[in-house]
Amino acid sequence: MPQKECAFFLGANSRHGFASLFEDLCAEQPARDVYMIKGGPGCGKSSLMRNACEPLIRAGEPAEYIYCSSDPGSLDGIVLRGRNAAVLDATPPHAMEPDFPGARGGYVPMPGFADCAALREKYPALQSLAERSRAHYAQARRLTCAAAQARDAVCACAAPVFDAARLARRAKGIIAREIPRGSGAPGIVRKRFLDGMTPRGLMRFDCTIDALCSRVYELSDSLGFSHVLLQPLLEGAVQRGCDVYACLSPVDPQKLCHVLIPELSLGFVTVHPAQPGPRTPYRRIRVDACADLGAQPGLRGKIRLLSRMSRSLLDDAAAELRSAHALHDEIEALYLPHLDFAALENTARSLHDALAH
Repeated sequence: MPQKECAFFLGANSRHGFASLFEDLCAEQPARDVYMIKGGPGCGKSSLMRNACEPLIRAGEPAEYIYCSSDPGSLDGIVLRGRNAAVLDATPPHAMEPDFPGARGGYVPMPGFADCAALREKYPALQSLAERSRAHYAQARRLTCAAAQARDAVCACAAPVFDAARLARRAKGIIAREIPRGSGAPGIVRKRFLDGMTPRGLMRFDCTIDALCSRVYELSDSLGFSHVLLQPLLEGAVQRGCDVYACLSPVDPQKLCHVLIPELSLGFVTVHPAQPGPRTPYRRIRVDACADLGAQPGLRGKIRLLSRMSRSLLDDAAAELRSAHALHDEIEALYLPHLDFAALENTARSLHDALAH
């Protein structure tokens, strides 16, 4: 039976601009072989990754697919968990360099283009498209920041009537019931984005939850307090020896959105009206129930207004990302006729051989 796809983002179009977890992935396993691809737009990086890695995945290699939040149909990397290896796009905005090329992974330079003279003639068009695309990304960041500020205002309004201690007690009970004590070293924290602010809007990889967790606690949270429960759950699981996926908010990466514990087949997933749960949960926790919104006159109406503002601003940000993505597609279309496909296939075979041994 084919394995369900395990997919994440490592980059996010956040309130602070582009947020990257690429370096975190490289650091979480010091002995990991990381092959870093260097190449410009439209040079075949995504195809190279698939052609090099998917024969191993079809043969049963457990893998994580890393997708691009600015283009969820395009790959930013593949992690081969059984081989402790990864292939990553190491070009801006997540540029990286290998620490010990040759000893632990290394560079994967893309082959040159077949007709550079023709590309030089296209330079003015490429430059214009890139400038217009950057302008849309800048506007998307401003709108995302404004949406996050509206969410901050929701939290600030609800904070005086929110019982954080009640949620902390709930976390202790879940840890005692669901997470057995280990006898070894603390677990590993793997930082990922399960959600992304994308041209399609705010999206979540529900396939990953299905692949890793048969039991899911659904945390119903429209006020922005689920991290109060998630943080002690994350710390408790790690202290008890579990390796954990700490899935951060793509809009505000300082906050936890979800915690996945694959070895226990257990997940804690935040849901809200704009992004409901992936399936019938194992348990439901109403985080909102810890806030007494009736304690202050007009509080519910104020929160509804701010929440609508936030959702509308995120919709506008997604529209800007769609415009930026369309322009990027035009850039790639200008490059495509000049790819050296034979050289690209040879590079993929060489990379596959390096991963297979």
